[in-house]
Amino acid sequence: MKNIIQLIVLIVCLPVFVQAQYAYFPQEGVVTFDKTIHIKNLLRRHVNSLKEGDFQRRYIEELIPKVNETVVLKKKLSFSGSEANWEPIKETLDPIVTNLLNMGILDYQNVGYQNLKTKESQSYFDMAGSSILLKDSLLNVKWKITDEYREIAGYSCRRANGVVLDSVYVVAFYTDQIPLPTGPSAVHSLPGMILGLVVPEQHYNIYATKVDFSSPVIKANVGPKRATAMTRREMEAKLRETLGDWLGEKQINLILAAIQI
Repeated sequence: MKNIIQLIVLIVCLPVFVQAQYAYFPQEGVVTFDKTIHIKNLLRRHVNSLKEGDFQRRYIEELIPKVNETVVLKKKLSFSGSEANWEPIKETLDPIVTNLLNMGILDYQNVGYQNLKTKESQSYFDMAGSSILLKDSLLNVKWKITDEYREIAGYSCRRANGVVLDSVYVVAFYTDQIPLPTGPSAVHSLPGMILGLVVPEQHYNIYATKVDFSSPVIKANVGPKRATAMTRREMEAKLRETLGDWLGEKQINLILAAIQI
């Protein structure tokens, strides 16, 4: 009789034991991020890249005492299978911050698309009143995974140090509990979802605040049909041609990195 009772208990509890051993690896969902930009430091970086007496330099110098140390922008990453969309979340911001966003100094508020299977990347944004659609392959990022860990949005994340665009240093924290190797902005190719990203050169960091396992609709074309697509190389050539007469090389490089990362 005792053996029969033990057998019944084992049969009843077995599904619970099996379920406890099963790890859930989501294939789709939405991650919400906070992007914290250190405005004063970024503005000083732009000032140092501009020539003495430049109108934009004087304008930015006058803004520095008026802005807060930081501003937080809301972002959203939707993923499904091997595809992902990246976009800003609309919100009401301080007028000075809004003006800096319109100038492209803080953030380009780009809408992005990545296909990890086909290695395709898209980014659509506005720059000085002109709509720009980039279509190219995924950025090449060289990673070195470390033994440092941090908890972000309830997930244990491992640190990786990376270099993108040949010289821009980035720090990422990824979790292998979400298997899609993408993350905020254009970074990717770690063994899991990037939930934290720091870009010292651009004076910002992005950390996930919430992970929701819903079923988002992924847009494979982020720009309007009338937009003319260009590669990164074509965009860089156009930018240098358009802005080269009144912006220095340092600021152009700063802008190019801000657009792509």
